[in-house]
Amino acid sequence: MNSQKLLLVISNKKELESLGISLIEAGYEVITASSPSEALYLSNSQQPDLVILEMELYKTKDADLGRELSSNGVPFILLCDEQRSMLSNHEAYTGSLGIIEQTNDITQIIQCINHALSCASEIRRLKESERRYSNAIQTGRVVDVAVGILMERHHIEQERAFEMLRSKARSERRKLRDLAEELLDAEERLNQLNP
Repeated sequence: MNSQKLLLVISNKKELESLGISLIEAGYEVITASSPSEALYLSNSQQPDLVILEMELYKTKDADLGRELSSNGVPFILLCDEQRSMLSNHEAYTGSLGIIEQTNDITQIIQCINHALSCASEIRRLKESERRYSNAIQTGRVVDVAVGILMERHHIEQERAFEMLRSKARSERRKLRDLAEELLDAEERLNQLNP
């Protein structure tokens, strides 16, 4: 059984219910919305793995749901009828992982959803990797500056200054970065006292 959560956003309640039931039968957890405001609320509170958004609701005179979903990092695909699908310019729908055609063939819809879920998962993995690397780089910078301060203050070599900082962090059971940031803050406060 599929444990992935979908938010289905279609303005026509009959179509919403019909497709929702088909997706539940396919094993998805399905939340439904029939308006942009309801969709935005549910996307924030329920944190779906993917939003399936009726193309007509992507951008209305009252809401720019596509932009809101994109800026909140919520992955979505657009659902449209066959005629709109042939005319659609995907470039006009920024943030969307794709466009799927509304059809009676639920197997085709599920294939598109699974592909979009796979893409969304890869995007989340890449963003998490980027966040970790960015954090590691920032930690390295903070620690390097703290080591530099210790080298200057105690007239010692880099290895010894680093070991001094690491030993202090271990003895206090603290993260090296936290101790380094505290040292930088103290240095900044001391520098502010100079005439």
